[in-house]
Amino acid sequence: MHLGKNKLFICGLQMVFILQEDRIIQDSGNQYFLELRSRSLFKRVSNPSQGNIEKFLMHDLVNDLAQIASSKLCIRLEESQGSHMLEKGRHFSYSMESIEFEKLTPLYKLKHLRTLLPISFQHVAPLRKRVLHSILPRLTSLRALSLSNYGTVELPDALFIKLKLLRFLDLSQTAIKRLPDSICALYNLATLLLSHCDHLEELPLQMEKLINLHHLDISNTSFLEILLHPSKLKSLHVLMGAKLLLGGSSMEDLGELHNLYGSLLILELQNVVDRKDSVKAKMREKNHVEKLSLKWSESSADNSQTERDILDELHPHTNIKQLQITGYRETKFPNWLCFLS
Repeated sequence: MHLGKNKLFICGLQMVFILQEDRIIQDSGNQYFLELRSRSLFKRVSNPSQGNIEKFLMHDLVNDLAQIASSKLCIRLEESQGSHMLEKGRHFSYSMESIEFEKLTPLYKLKHLRTLLPISFQHVAPLRKRVLHSILPRLTSLRALSLSNYGTVELPDALFIKLKLLRFLDLSQTAIKRLPDSICALYNLATLLLSHCDHLEELPLQMEKLINLHHLDISNTSFLEILLHPSKLKSLHVLMGAKLLLGGSSMEDLGELHNLYGSLLILELQNVVDRKDSVKAKMREKNHVEKLSLKWSESSADNSQTERDILDELHPHTNIKQLQITGYRETKFPNWLCFLS
């Protein structure tokens, strides 16, 4: 079975909650994963068609041992033998095909189902509306649900009204354009994965109601509108792929975001007119940002010197791996660019 590294340990941590005062879950998960990989439990596999997404394969012997140890609680639907096995199971996986409705129909009777994880062997698979409307809403004990890699365009609003206990929701690599407002009623939701949702245009306005949301991944969502008021997500430990529309008044908000991971896109920097405002962004402290994009839009004012002052203060952490600067009109660049490797 192939899994992405982030998805692998995030999903696992939903089942075994780890609390450490001085280290956030993302850092802990990385350490645990590296430890498992160093012991040859996982090996990296390449897939050029998926760009820079890291995929890992579990060793066959480890997979067999895991299946034996968890055979009563963790079940592959294709391998289940009778209804008695289904009744004992808590965590289910299955291969994504075009016959999901028939395959998943027996599950609606299971009152204690905790995890439903489809495994994709192709890029995108269809998902019948009957699954979304008739089966999933009945699984009211679900803690972890993945609809990743399905060609789903729209999610019914009633779905999340029923699934109030969800802690992990993976909608990555789907065709959804927007999330239903009812998702904001998932007060127990800890992880929301939306990466590579190429058609996603907006997030619900009341995202701050997700008071237990620790991990939000919106990376590689090119059409997504700017994330509104990220500072209101008080419990957020990890924000991946943030896109922020910044003026002088919101630089301080950026400075308060210490949970940024992966990529960060800062737009409309021509609205920042004071060097002191850019200092408030505290870019040097954002040591988990690996890809930084800074963009100035066209302006009639000649503020090239101001732009250089602003850029000078947007000095990123030395961990930065990729930097993109667009619309910058000054001919000189700050000295810190020379020290980026």
